[in-house]
Amino acid sequence: MYDENKLLKFRKQKDQAWKNDKESPLTEEQKKNFKSLNYFPPNPDLSFELELDKNIPDIGKEVIIKTTGGDEQVYLRAGKVKLSVEGAEVEAIVFEDPHQEQFQYYLLFRDQTTGKETYENGRMLQIPKKGDKLIVDFNYAYNPYSSYNENWDCPITPEENILPIAIKAGEKRFI
Repeated sequence: MYDENKLLKFRKQKDQAWKNDKESPLTEEQKKNFKSLNYFPPNPDLSFELELDKNIPDIGKEVIIKTTGGDEQVYLRAGKVKLSVEGAEVEAIVFEDPHQEQFQYYLLFRDQTTGKETYENGRMLQIPKKGDKLIVDFNYAYNPYSSYNENWDCPITPEENILPIAIKAGEKRFI
């Protein structure tokens, strides 16, 4: 499950790609002085092996999610996960993208760091589909591309995934 060395290697590779890759969401101007994204320190307490609860209302139904550019994206309700963070029990809805190959789930969320330490429209987490359990590791939570460059149109976290806790893991606000 949690592997700090793998996480740090992932972050280093991502930073290098964002500095050098033509597909990077950073502008050429941003790339000039770019060294690294801003991350919370690795936190093994925010990595979970969880069951996907599919016994929820409207499972498989389309959900329209507004975007930063004023458009809409369609996701499907895949289920919910329940987790405990610092003694607080929380739930979050997990989504699927009906227009992409179904090898992963998406968790779009806002938490008590949103708008302060992290991007004001929320962060995202991709969760691989492997077996009966989901590995939900918030150390891999990331900001959508729109937080780096206004030319991108990205989903805004739906109200049902505003968490009453702080998730101090993953990417922080871009500076």
